[in-house]
Amino acid sequence: MRLLFANKNITFKITKKYLMKKLITSGLLLFTVLSLSAQTKVTKASVVGKWVVSTVEMKDLFFYSVDKDSLGLGETMKAQLSQAQQPVETAIAMIKPQMSVFSKISFQFNADGTAELVSGVEAPDQATYTVDEANSIITTKNKEKVEKIMKAEMIGDKLHITVNDAQGDVQMILKKAK
Repeated sequence: MRLLFANKNITFKITKKYLMKKLITSGLLLFTVLSLSAQTKVTKASVVGKWVVSTVEMKDLFFYSVDKDSLGLGETMKAQLSQAQQPVETAIAMIKPQMSVFSKISFQFNADGTAELVSGVEAPDQATYTVDEANSIITTKNKEKVEKIMKAEMIGDKLHITVNDAQGDVQMILKKAK
């Protein structure tokens, strides 16, 4: 490419490699900025309201979408089924009806620090909660003083929480109830 500047003939050589590098760098920068703007730390004000489960996942075991009533099995679960010589389709047919309980679960966080946790199976659990904004953690404590610690973050208008369970972490994406 030749350009004429102040009566001087300057030659620039722009290679495809250089151009691709600039495009990729710009794209990564844009992606990072957009990702950081969409993901925010959880605050007490951001969790106030009634939340219902949208999706539930136990990594490598299962993924269940309440909204779509769709169940997918992870690689660990598929391997266990294969060893037991049980077809995946049969397992899904047996497990999926049990997953419907997630459609009944809700979390009501009130501005005064009280909460109601509805499991869909038992009576609602009255609790108190605190939000550790620095570490993005919601801690609930029921009447029996049993504490549940949930790692939490807001991504867009969804509340992502992770609950530790004996079999592994349960990750839930919650949406505001209508």
